[in-house]
Amino acid sequence: MAIKKSYRYCRPTLLLTHVALAETGELITDHLWLNYTKGFLDLGELLTGDLLRFNGRVASYVKGYFGTSQKLDYKVERPSQVALQAKIEGPRRLLPDTVTKFGRQALIGYIMERERAFYEASCRPIDPYYIEQYRVWLTNHVMKNAQNYDIVLQKQLTGASKKH
Repeated sequence: MAIKKSYRYCRPTLLLTHVALAETGELITDHLWLNYTKGFLDLGELLTGDLLRFNGRVASYVKGYFGTSQKLDYKVERPSQVALQAKIEGPRRLLPDTVTKFGRQALIGYIMERERAFYEASCRPIDPYYIEQYRVWLTNHVMKNAQNYDIVLQKQLTGASKKH
């Protein structure tokens, strides 16, 4: 996870590795950066090694800065039908809902906190404001709940049983 930063805002992103076609297992790319969309957030905290499945649209874009060396590259847009195929065992935290500005800021703080070593090693800024937003969100949403891990899984199971 990381943050895509522009002059106006920060946007949470997600790094997927070993991306392959589900039908054939053919490796498409060794890595893929995606926006951290609602479909991924609904899965809760993702752990290294989780196996995901989703549909997406392939699109091209020009990589590089104008006036310097540029090349055509490809990305996946509009991920849908996101599902966790195989789950690495371990505790998982709830993640902030990004419907509100506060939730988006809290998610950015979560990413900065979780990936602190990466940010420090690559000289990327860690903004205390976003870290504080995440801590406030934790206090208000998670710490008040006695069972603050694997809540997402319980919600999914409860939701699935209500549908049947």
